[in-house]
Amino acid sequence: MTDREHLSTLQSYVWTLELLGEALVQHDEVLECEHNPQLSVRNTAGIHQAIRIISQLASEQFAKLEAMREEGER
Repeated sequence: MTDREHLSTLQSYVWTLELLGEALVQHDEVLECEHNPQLSVRNTAGIHQAIRIISQLASEQFAKLEAMREEGER
């Protein structure tokens, strides 16, 4: 992957994290009037898990970019 491809992937991950964060906020607002708490907990857990996975993928892409940059400096 080129630097540009890594950056594009990172940008996609960050945008997805922003969307998931917004979904979590909206979901929390809906919880106040929801009558099925088990479904709410499952949804919230799914959003949190997706955030963790995407954060890990973004971290891995950043590490690859850093490694490529360090190789280029040698």
